[in-house]
Amino acid sequence: PKTAKITAFHEAGHALVAVLSDGASPIHKATIMPRGSALGMVTMLPDGDQTSQSLKEMLAFMDVAMGGRVAEELIFGQENVTSGASSDIMSATRTARAMVTKYGFSEEVGIVYHGGNTGEESASGATRAKIDSEVQKLTEGSYKRAKELLSKHSKEHHLLAETLLEFETLTGDEVRDIIHKRKKPNRPIVNTEGGARGDRSVLNKPSKSQEVKSKFPGLGKVAGSRRDNATTD
Repeated sequence: PKTAKITAFHEAGHALVAVLSDGASPIHKATIMPRGSALGMVTMLPDGDQTSQSLKEMLAFMDVAMGGRVAEELIFGQENVTSGASSDIMSATRTARAMVTKYGFSEEVGIVYHGGNTGEESASGATRAKIDSEVQKLTEGSYKRAKELLSKHSKEHHLLAETLLEFETLTGDEVRDIIHKRKKPNRPIVNTEGGARGDRSVLNKPSKSQEVKSKFPGLGKVAGSRRDNATTD
């Protein structure tokens, strides 16, 4: 089915960028099994409790978020990109805006703290425009880095998407083996019809030993997901 194929390439895009980006948290599992409004997801777990994030880690998080949208564009063409990446774009934009307005990671805006959810509380019109420009620079930079990785590693991307269609859920180790060694899992194929059904093991919650605490949204949770936004298209 078309939806399963798009979801497989979308999630494979997230996963490949995560594995190949310095600073990204390790992948825990990847799935194309629908859950709620999410048609698939890639979950990542940082090593141990994490209460802060470096600049490198924030940029990697944004790159991973952009991986799904970029994957759809490269595989299906820009005119066929879906609305499924909306939550990914939102996550990347929120991270970029926090970098500019809360963490002092913009030379143009400076090492200052701007209040409010959007970081524009009490800011002048000129400052707001500068903040928006810097946020866009960050998100566009992540988009370009994700596109470079997916273009360079096209064979691995296709293989990973194909394997997701066959097995529906993959562990982090299986994802890494596919990307680094082009080695598929040594277990029975779950789906032979090209759809997403059957194995829901990836949806099990992590054990207590795997749970992590973080004050950053997205860490230890869903790193990227393709959502059904048909009602808002």
